Amino acid sequence: MGAGISVETRRASELDPQARALWAQFRDGDPALSSPYFDLRYVLAASTVAPHAQVAVIRQGGEIVGFLPFQRRGGAIQPMAAPLTDYHGLIAKPGAEIDLKVVLEHLQARRFRFGGLVGGQARTVNAAAPKPAMIADLTGGYEAYLEGRRAAGQGGFLKDKRRRQRQLAEQVGPLSFTLSADPDMLEMIIADKRAQMRRTGQHDVFSTPWTQDLLRRLNDDTDPDFGLRVAVLRAGDKVVAAEAGLLSGPVYHLWFPIYDPDFARYSPGALMTLETLRVLAEQGVAYADFGPGAEDYKRAFADEGDEVVEGDVTADPLVEGLRDLVRQSVAGSPRLHDHLRALYQRLDRRLDRIAACEPGLNGQITAAGRSLGHLGRRRPGIRAGVGFGLGLSLAGVTAGLILLD
Repeated sequence: MGAGISVETRRASELDPQARALWAQFRDGDPALSSPYFDLRYVLAASTVAPHAQVAVIRQGGEIVGFLPFQRRGGAIQPMAAPLTDYHGLIAKPGAEIDLKVVLEHLQARRFRFGGLVGGQARTVNAAAPKPAMIADLTGGYEAYLEGRRAAGQGGFLKDKRRRQRQLAEQVGPLSFTLSADPDMLEMIIADKRAQMRRTGQHDVFSTPWTQDLLRRLNDDTDPDFGLRVAVLRAGDKVVAAEAGLLSGPVYHLWFPIYDPDFARYSPGALMTLETLRVLAEQGVAYADFGPGAEDYKRAFADEGDEVVEGDVTADPLVEGLRDLVRQSVAGSPRLHDHLRALYQRLDRRLDRIAACEPGLNGQITAAGRSLGHLGRRRPGIRAGVGFGLGLSLAGVTAGLILLD
């Protein structure tokens, strides 16, 4: 669907009752949109704090057929509340075929970059390798979930965690677990995640006030079926692990975990996750989403769900020309092709995160220099690409614009 569409933008709070009802109808009609990130309540909270946040309202023949939450960063757009938002895409009328490139052109943007595009929207994008969403099925209750994990070959994992749980209780103190809105524990999680990101050379996504404000707003939400929940595992009076997660109806998204390294031998993060799943199942939550990417630690708890894609949509002839030039230059060397692709994916993720958190140019320059300098020290082979990537990024065209697809 490209011809005959019109696109208007507005703040999420400006959506009228009819548009809000259509949003809910579209979401209910598409299982790919079950994530809390597609809940209008999340978008309303995010649009209040994320700089330059808007919703594209897409019409055909005067009828609303879709919505796209986004934030502007220079000449590009990103998912609203990136980099915190793990899944994104169109909230569209079931069966509608909307070309994201056409939407981009209507928004007069050069690029739409994403890390977890859902559903059938990947047909018109420059996609990197797809990755699965990792989902724990709790529909049959917690005991049925455990049986499913044993059937998936995780019996040894579960046995080991029961042993560590007993040891933690015996050697440190009786275990207790809570899952609720908890402002004090949320502040602890934010502080610990910031320290971890600085220690590992990642860009500190909570160094900008709006990202912290979003979590606090979600934590303050009083709807019983929506908002932030903080899981806390204690041994005696010691907090050994905690995690902020997001609830929307029957789906829970595990989001920001921390654990005390002094208790690492007890696997406190894994023990907390199992307790979280147990309580969620008791509360009637059907699915716990561990996010995109099939890392080994996720496979212990969850199975592969629908695929999502990382990539971008571009509406800029210069960008497409650069891509064609690079493809032609390395066409005879698959090894070089793969090396450059991996390089620019790594740079693109870092620069994209920085642009999302820092809407101002000065903030982007400072953060990019610090983050990419750290990356260059860790990976000397990347140094040659850092300056080029930084220059493209700050012009509004990040290093990923010449990703090899």
